[in-house]
Amino acid sequence: MTRTSPTRQARGTNRPNTAAAPVVATAPVLDDTPVELRFARFVAAMKESRTVDAERELAGLKERLPAGSLGLLRAQAWFDLRAGRDAAAAGGYRTILERLPGDEEAAINLASIQSRQQKTEEARATLDAASRLQPDSAALRAALAQFTPAARQ
Repeated sequence: MTRTSPTRQARGTNRPNTAAAPVVATAPVLDDTPVELRFARFVAAMKESRTVDAERELAGLKERLPAGSLGLLRAQAWFDLRAGRDAAAAGGYRTILERLPGDEEAAINLASIQSRQQKTEEARATLDAASRLQPDSAALRAALAQFTPAARQ
């Protein structure tokens, strides 16, 4: 019969004889990127068609800005428009126009969606409403002529 050594470890315990390292809780990493820089990076990514980068910056803006902020509404609507999500983009532009009636950018982008969807009368109404509030806007006049050919006279 063989004898086991008294210093032999019990079966299944192969631990080294060292103390376990204490678990240190780390604070969550806070994003302290200034909102202005996030917007600038978002715009640059959108202009350069870098969708993944634009989406990342948009997510960062959503973390830092209130849900109804005008800047966030504009960014989301533009992103949706570029992503081909016309219904979401149109909703965003309508919300902007409710808050800022006559807004050139929102009116022109909403009218472009309406025109693409063969909703010529809606596009004309969108641009007419904005033009009444901003009669000196060359951009709105040009959009009215482009998206509603019957209005060119």
